[in-house]
Amino acid sequence: MKNSRPLLIVLTIITVVGISLGTITFFNRALLEHVYVYNCGIIDYKPTSMTPYCADAGAGVGNLEWDSWGAKGATGTGLYGINLCEPTCADGKWKFADVNVSLSKSVSANGKTILSRIDMVSKDKKNLPQSNSPSLGWDLERKPLTSVK
Repeated sequence: MKNSRPLLIVLTIITVVGISLGTITFFNRALLEHVYVYNCGIIDYKPTSMTPYCADAGAGVGNLEWDSWGAKGATGTGLYGINLCEPTCADGKWKFADVNVSLSKSVSANGKTILSRIDMVSKDKKNLPQSNSPSLGWDLERKPLTSVK
């Protein structure tokens, strides 16, 4: 029994060091991953859809799944769609394309890191619907939308 005491002390030190490193890693990741994105006037976290036209959502990317997310940017995949508005926008047909999506242009506001640009490229490298290019991007709304009183 007397020989087990040094072993117990070593195991206790290893446990304390392991728990300490785990705690530091957890909080470090939590702080680094608390990154947001502007999305139609709100500050959003890992949205599942985004649109450049917040008022009518006649185009945008949905089914977003994020592969990476951090202060330097985010990458993922989604489904780009645009309403052809024929014969009218209310009755228009939608065209879709699978896309790779990236968020960039990290800015700081209200103590938060916020990504402020979205870019996408069609997975098959063909032009996106209603576009002369396989890629599309836009700066995201930075000001909160206000309601008319």
